[in-house]
Amino acid sequence: MDIRFERHKNFITHQECDELNAWVDKGVANKWLDVGISRGNHNYSKRVTSRLYANRYEYPEIVRSISFRIREFCGISSYKLIEGHGRDGVVVSCTFPGGDVYEHQDPRSKMGLSALRCNLLTRAADSGGVLRLNGEAKSLEIGELHCYLASEHLHTVSEVIGNTSRVLWMFGAYVPKEDWDDGLIKFGI
Repeated sequence: MDIRFERHKNFITHQECDELNAWVDKGVANKWLDVGISRGNHNYSKRVTSRLYANRYEYPEIVRSISFRIREFCGISSYKLIEGHGRDGVVVSCTFPGGDVYEHQDPRSKMGLSALRCNLLTRAADSGGVLRLNGEAKSLEIGELHCYLASEHLHTVSEVIGNTSRVLWMFGAYVPKEDWDDGLIKFGI
């Protein structure tokens, strides 16, 4: 079966990307984003995240505004936010040169619902930092929205190469797998 992988180029503007990236850079400096987990290493410093540190920061209004736009556009406004998914159901990660994301699947909800991830790449690495979904490379553009069931498919990001970090903002909801796979959740409403 084919994986439903939806994308919409230029979902946010380069100006919005710059504003989000400026918050990330400030967040890295202020430890709002901090060490992540990789392959059992709970002190992985080549990728920092906001996921575990929601008590350290408040997102700016632009994050809430974009989250609302994504939920409306993706037809998931009535679905529950992903539990433990940072503050307000939003996580951001910054992967530094030499860092990667290990191959994994996100957990389902306690009720067995799938985790639909709706992501925005706001800063690309000079090289590398390529998303692979069930082994297939997905080239992404800055400002592009891309969505898939992260709890149902193995995904990884290759090593970031060069001098530029990779910044990914993650939004989404818990949804019944069949609602996504069968097209009941309409993308681009």
